[in-house]
Amino acid sequence: MWRTMRPRETGNERPEEKEGTIMNDEGRKEREENKSAQQKMPQEKRPGIARPVIPFPVLGGASALYALFYTFCLYRNASGITYPFFVAGTLFYFSFCTKKFRVLSGNSGSGRKDALDGLYAGVLLLLGISVCLTADGKIHLMTKTGIFLLTVVLVMRQFYRTKEWDFFTWLCRICRSLAETLSCLDTPFRDGFGWLGERDRKKKGGRFQAAAIGLLAAIPFLIVILALLISADAVFSDLLERAAEGMNLWNTGGMIALTALIFVLSYSYMRGLTADLTNAPAPGNGKEKKKYQPVSALAFTSVTALVYLFFCGIQVAYLFWGKMRLPDGLTWAQYARQGFFQLLFVCLINLALVLVCLAAFEESRALRAVLTAISLMTYIMIASSAYRMLLYIQNYHLTFLRLFVLWALGVIALVFAGVIVSIYWKGFPLFAYCTVTVAALYLLPAFGRPDYWIARYDIAAMQAGKYDDYGYLSSLSADAAPILLDPETAAVWDDTWPFESYLDKIQVRTEEMGIRDFNVSRQAAGELAELWGQE
Repeated sequence: MWRTMRPRETGNERPEEKEGTIMNDEGRKEREENKSAQQKMPQEKRPGIARPVIPFPVLGGASALYALFYTFCLYRNASGITYPFFVAGTLFYFSFCTKKFRVLSGNSGSGRKDALDGLYAGVLLLLGISVCLTADGKIHLMTKTGIFLLTVVLVMRQFYRTKEWDFFTWLCRICRSLAETLSCLDTPFRDGFGWLGERDRKKKGGRFQAAAIGLLAAIPFLIVILALLISADAVFSDLLERAAEGMNLWNTGGMIALTALIFVLSYSYMRGLTADLTNAPAPGNGKEKKKYQPVSALAFTSVTALVYLFFCGIQVAYLFWGKMRLPDGLTWAQYARQGFFQLLFVCLINLALVLVCLAAFEESRALRAVLTAISLMTYIMIASSAYRMLLYIQNYHLTFLRLFVLWALGVIALVFAGVIVSIYWKGFPLFAYCTVTVAALYLLPAFGRPDYWIARYDIAAMQAGKYDDYGYLSSLSADAAPILLDPETAAVWDDTWPFESYLDKIQVRTEEMGIRDFNVSRQAAGELAELWGQE
């Protein structure tokens, strides 16, 4: 007679992990599989470092405090003096989370911070300081985008060994980390209710969880009931309206909504890093990626290089030497106006082309030679685009977009220097080089106040009788006020309505400024505007 045999309990079974922890039952099996796979790999090629279990109160509490700090610094305050403190608080939040996860730096076996991490953190703090020194909204947008991306790069460096990552691996990892954030948007609620439920079952027999469910269910019910009661009685509606005005309900609701949003996003981002990304083998580590034969790439790039060679010959003959006549009816200003944006785009295409060929195809001397030729001819295109832009500025004067194009061309020129090095040096850290180059060069417009120099150039042209676009001058930010409101230079346009419009704009924005949203550039512009108001 056969009997069903039950396995003996040895006492070594792994205990069930509690709900509301970072590594739950769903991810434990995958973690154990990856751990066994990592043990078979050489130590230097292991894709990640084991992450410990972390309770919800630690990550949830840190995220909640960060969300409150974010709201205090940035609610209705896009460029105030609190912005540098926000950047410092963001760095502290991610540093705290990294330490609580007991994550060793992916770029140092001893866990010591790489010097590059310190450089990134320093640039982030400088960018944060620059926000409250300028009033240019365009610069603010680019600065905040740069702060966001550089912060993501810095955090990724703390969680992964990135030394073997190529350029495209970095891009894929950044996009994947942001996608994981979206997939983990439910984790703050899942982990929170799981932790509360477990705590409640131990202490109160489930009453807290039941009460929480009841309160949540009451919210949509009360919304419907209040809407009906407000429409049913005018006195009740008036009392609620006055009470809402006294409590500044819209501001309170906005702050609560922003705090909740930042809590969910920050928690979900850290949760995403510790879920799939921590256990999945990192692209570029371990197994060598398969590459294609270079024949197709060589054929494609050779044809492209021939077209570029013919085009560059025309640029040298027409634009640089001026040996050939322009087509009938085409002036040099019109010729210069055509093509600088297209050439800028072609330079970016060439950058992508060279990077794809390096990443996807096997090494070949012929391919390296063609890619080098394309890179060198790209410098001729960069020079052509810059020369066209300078000719155009001489005839049509300076705007922010034209100045930005010149800056972008300079950045691309330096980036291509790194690309040429990476063609011959396989281990060259191209992504880090590009990041440092772009960040360092961006500090120039971030602290340089482009609107000031634009106003200075255009006012000089206006004094010479070559410029009369008063409307564009009035659209400049408070950074341009030292030129536009200077009595010596403002005489050329102080009797026009755009001048009055610019003056009113400066006065209004200065009057609305408080301590929290204090901006150095707006304050200086406001003092100049007061002098005009006294006249």
